[in-house]
Amino acid sequence: MEVEKNNPVNEVSKELAKHLCVYENSTEVIKDIHNGIENVTVQMEDTKKSLEQVRFDAETRSEVASKELYEAAHYLDSLYNKIDALERFINIVKENVNEVTDRVETAEGFLTNPINRVLDTIKLNTAKSIDSEDLRLPPMKPLNIYHTSDFFPSSPGNE
Repeated sequence: MEVEKNNPVNEVSKELAKHLCVYENSTEVIKDIHNGIENVTVQMEDTKKSLEQVRFDAETRSEVASKELYEAAHYLDSLYNKIDALERFINIVKENVNEVTDRVETAEGFLTNPINRVLDTIKLNTAKSIDSEDLRLPPMKPLNIYHTSDFFPSSPGNE
């Protein structure tokens, strides 16, 4: 027996027994550890389900958002085309207004001198003095000959 006392395996086992402290209620400790592991496993499963739900929601929302962006892109293309047509319309109107203004100014310049001569002649021939300002024609008003419907045909959905 003397050999068993000095056996290194016995010494190591005794040392480990001191560290492990195996008690009578070790089954309760093991049950607590097992319950703790189960709780952590349940929490991990819940977290996994939550992450899957978040991933699903993100994928679903990204599909919806991409569809909405695609539809908005077509709407914007249509809107840009209308803006371009409006710009062309405005440029045409501006050119025509400038041309009409130039013509009116030319006509006024051409007519002003003869009319003033006639008025001066009438003034001299009448006993009453008439101011030439009283006989001047009122300024010409432009005609409304352009309509946006000429440049923007009405189509369903245009608002």
